[in-house]
Order: sequence, then structure tokens, then C-alpha cells
Amino acid sequence: MIRRMLGVLAAVLMAWAPLPSYATALSITAANVTLDSGPFDQAVAGEAFAAGAILYLKTSDGRWYKAQADGTAAEAGADGLAMALGTADAAGARVSIAMPGAVVSIGTGTAAVIYLPGRTAGSLIPSADLASTDKATIAAIGIGSNKLLLTRIYHAGAVVP
Repeated sequence: MIRRMLGVLAAVLMAWAPLPSYATALSITAANVTLDSGPFDQAVAGEAFAAGAILYLKTSDGRWYKAQADGTAAEAGADGLAMALGTADAAGARVSIAMPGAVVSIGTGTAAVIYLPGRTAGSLIPSADLASTDKATIAAIGIGSNKLLLTRIYHAGAVVP
């Protein structure tokens, strides 16, 4: 039910409330990333990343890597999406991750803006910044000036024309 409501909300916001032209990728400082509420898990990193990175699950090895919109469907979050709550110094490190449904403070962001994985691995960008052929996976919705509600809304046909 919540996923359906988020999907409807996302569709309405994307169609009805265009983003300002000054929209850019979020600049998240790792020290500002904290879990406010919601689901989280312990994960094994597939590569090094900082707290605040948006991650995808690589099903072949069960590890988490930095997500990106211009790679494969899996890299865009088709099989799983989360946000790093801690920094992984190298592959194999154990780290906490916030799962879809979690509210995370990140020290930046704008209310009602929809964020997706960007072309830079691990980044979050507003939907207006997607480029042609990018896979569009809704990863988060701004719910305040410094907070995100994490989501994972993916459809195989959601590719920017």
C-alpha cells in the first residue's frame, strides 16, 4: 500500500511540480548522515564508498556497490537500493545501510524533490538532471530541508528518452 502511494505521489510530483532550473546533485557530507527512523541492515561492501552514497545490490555476490543511472538496470537499483549509513574503506567492509522506507538526515536536500541515482556512481540527483538513456529509479523524496524518505521505485521501461 505504501509503495503504491509513493508511486502515485512520485508520478504526480514529476508531472505537476517541475524542478527549478538550478537543481544539482546533492552534496552530502558523510558526517551528517544519520538514520532517523525506519528499516536498516548490515551489509558487505563490494567497493569503497562514503556514508550517504546511494547503493545497489549486486545479486551475484550479495554485496553493495555505488548505484548509477547510466549503467545496467542492476546498477540503477533494479534488484535493491539503499543508502550507506557508514563509510566502507574497502571491498569486504561491513557497514550499516538504510533501506527503502527509512528516513535519513543528510544535512542537505529540498522538500518534495524526487531524487534518483545519478551518472556519478553513488550520487543522488533531482529528476530534472537525468540524461538521455538514463535508467530512472526513484531512490528518495525530500521530506524536509535536510531529510530524505528512501524509496525504490523501479520499472524496466523507465528509461529517459
